Amino acid sequence: FWLQIKPSVVVVGALPEPARRIDVPHGPAMQLKVILPSGEVNVPVEPNSTPGHLKENLKYSIRVPPKLIKLTCDGRELDDIKPLAGEPNNLKDGSVVLAEAREGVPEEPSPTQAAENKAIAQPTMIKKEEPPKPKKLKRDVVRPTVGEGDVVKKKVMVEGSAAWEPRFLEGRQRKRHMAFMKILAVEDKKSYPEQGEELVLALGDPQTSPVWTAAVSQMKVGEKALFSMSKKAVDFDPEGLNPTDGSSTWIIDLARIVEVDDIQQDFTRLLHIERSGGKERAEELDAVAVHWRARRWTAEGCFCIASSRERIAILPGYGLVPIEDQNAPPVKISVGEGQQEAIELIAMRCGPGGSGHMYLKSDAMKDNRPQGCVIIDVEVVGMDPCRGPGSPGWQGIQSVIHERDAADQWLEEADQRRKQLETFGTLRKSTSDSKDAESHVSEQVHKFANNAERRYRRALRWIKASGEADDKIKLLKATCQIRLAKSSTLAHQRFGEAAESEADEKEKTAITEALDLLKQVLVAADSSNNEDLKYQCLKMALQVHIQGEDVAEARKVLEQLANMRPDDDELKSDSARINRLEGALTLKKGANTIESVQRDLQAAISGEDKAKVSECIATLHDMIKGGQVTWDTVRTLKVGKDVGNAMKMGDADIAAAARKVVQEIQALAQRAGIGL
Repeated sequence: FWLQIKPSVVVVGALPEPARRIDVPHGPAMQLKVILPSGEVNVPVEPNSTPGHLKENLKYSIRVPPKLIKLTCDGRELDDIKPLAGEPNNLKDGSVVLAEAREGVPEEPSPTQAAENKAIAQPTMIKKEEPPKPKKLKRDVVRPTVGEGDVVKKKVMVEGSAAWEPRFLEGRQRKRHMAFMKILAVEDKKSYPEQGEELVLALGDPQTSPVWTAAVSQMKVGEKALFSMSKKAVDFDPEGLNPTDGSSTWIIDLARIVEVDDIQQDFTRLLHIERSGGKERAEELDAVAVHWRARRWTAEGCFCIASSRERIAILPGYGLVPIEDQNAPPVKISVGEGQQEAIELIAMRCGPGGSGHMYLKSDAMKDNRPQGCVIIDVEVVGMDPCRGPGSPGWQGIQSVIHERDAADQWLEEADQRRKQLETFGTLRKSTSDSKDAESHVSEQVHKFANNAERRYRRALRWIKASGEADDKIKLLKATCQIRLAKSSTLAHQRFGEAAESEADEKEKTAITEALDLLKQVLVAADSSNNEDLKYQCLKMALQVHIQGEDVAEARKVLEQLANMRPDDDELKSDSARINRLEGALTLKKGANTIESVQRDLQAAISGEDKAKVSECIATLHDMIKGGQVTWDTVRTLKVGKDVGNAMKMGDADIAAAARKVVQEIQALAQRAGIGL
């Protein structure tokens, strides 16, 4: 599912709520023939599903609430809470089920019942397969300008009710005006949108034709007017947001003008807060209950393509289709974690009971959302008020454990992606086609580790603020400190080509802080004689020393671990990592050394100091033959060119020694070519 929020989709065959769960062995899906008032449809179901679930999917077809639907098979009414394939329903593959409204359903239902029936009778279908509108090939990359006679108001068909002043049309602005309207291309007899609500455009948007801004600026809200427009000026629509028909006559019905926030001040992400809701606002890492929906943003219409209210229903003429269930419960998100950016941003701007809409261009907030231009609708239902000791919702140690568990999930996600990068690095060298993928995974490691780090820090603040200090709390604190050390260093760890560069100040600071945290844990472990805690702490310290490229300290910690648990096979892998680190540091040192020797050789050749040239040539030979430098370093520095210049000095001994260096360079290149 989109956005990594998995709505609780009620499909035919899903289990009921835990309290009503009936343990029946799972079997292959059955096909039932369901006879509806409007016809029949074949429905795949799980044998352990219930008639109650089937009714939930049938209510949109029969247009009555589930409790008023009657299901029968061979004259027997099915038991709502018993499995379809079990007693007393005993359905099997191919069974015919008659679905109808119960006798005695009033022809004129009460107002409450009528409202419920209306909601059931008009579900919103989710068009998951609705692709983004293909971008129009630009014959002219320059946005047209509106000249005299390009947009002429011919007739007012319906007088408007409210005047407004066009503002925020050009340049970088914090606010924008959005126009909601209906448009008719008169000659082509084509309406926009084709169905649904209004067409939505940001006035002054450089990615839409300027004729719409020019026309709307001449209108009042509620006005309907006839315009003549230049076909050339109309034909500009790189994002698929406005009409581009060849019509020269247009009717515009301006429904409303709304002032919105331009988050980036470039028209790419526009936020409309429809209702502000309550006074309380979500803060970083707060849990918020929301309903969300994603709609395609096009001139033809804004179709729903994803929703947290998604359910599977049986509709006449369609069969099983995804729809929005207005009675679906809200889903929970955590704001500030960067997984559903648009939803999180709206949730932080609204209180409970509020709602908002984010209008996104195709290149805005691209992660975890459908491609193309979309509209994200969010309703904020409520939020978790727990922000530590003394706040509403504080449940003592359980709140801390819950926070630690959330951090653990992020840390596990980050660690899994770190392992992907390390495995990939051992299999092949990065190429141009893989660098982008590696960079993306590396960004995920850092983002997920940062989310874990923030939650561990919050858990530790809560522990400190609670004032509790029993053994259970001390162990929980130590565990959070170890994992904070891991997450904070992982959030800055270098991968791929970046691993060959020096650590920046942020990473060095994180490593220093991690080692300080681990020292505190070691003291706590020794005072409580907790050997398991001490071992975990030392293993984490080992990883931090390796990341900090401190080989000496890493070997000391490895020796301690080996004395404590000599049978731990993971220590062999850690020993190999230390050896690889030592080799890499040797090569890095060699790269610096060979560059210095190269400079000395260049100076000696220029000064015709043959003795110094011979000394430098011998040093280069020993370094290359001894594997102290890599082929990449030799090639990048163009060492071979300077060795060739030494051969041209006319000294036979120097020339002979230089030829040996050239042979070693060629051998080094061959080994590098086969991955050695």
